[in-house]
Amino acid sequence: MAQISLTFPDGNARNFDAGVTPAEVAADISTSLAKKAISATIDGEHWDMAWPIQTDAAIAIHTIKDEAQALELIRHDFAHVMARAVQAIWPDVKVTIGPVTEHGWFYDFDRDEPFTPEDLGQIEAKMKEIINAREPVRTEIWDRDRARSFYEDSGEHYKVDLVDRIPEGAELRMYWHGDWQDLCICSIPDNFPPMLSN
Repeated sequence: MAQISLTFPDGNARNFDAGVTPAEVAADISTSLAKKAISATIDGEHWDMAWPIQTDAAIAIHTIKDEAQALELIRHDFAHVMARAVQAIWPDVKVTIGPVTEHGWFYDFDRDEPFTPEDLGQIEAKMKEIINAREPVRTEIWDRDRARSFYEDSGEHYKVDLVDRIPEGAELRMYWHGDWQDLCICSIPDNFPPMLSN
């Protein structure tokens, strides 16, 4: 198997099999780091612990003590949890996009009626229920045609539009939280085309 070189913040480098995940790197360093690790930075990009690393890279492993990375991770997961909660309460609501921003996160929904303050309380309660269930989270890389067909079949036309707008060559990360599925866009580039009105 091909080997890659990962360079740590202290300048030391170690070789690993291509495809190694940050979680496996953390476990190779120490059991205690493996338990505390929450995410990694790979060549300046914030990564999930389960995403494979295929090429030589600079790596930093983060724990909850790394406030900026921990906050970004929390906001990212809360966006997905909120979208799941909304669709659990109102299955006909369509989700569009919900990335982390500098000041928090947002999620756009297509719903016939506007949300009310009472709805927000219901959403928050459902989010707590989802979090307390501690269901597994996983991501997969899909090719564009497969992702597009998946969303066409499930009637998620906004997601079809998003798939079409993701630049060629960019990875399409399909995200599952329990049995609920979403398209995972961790950050929105400045030049990302706006959503179409439907």
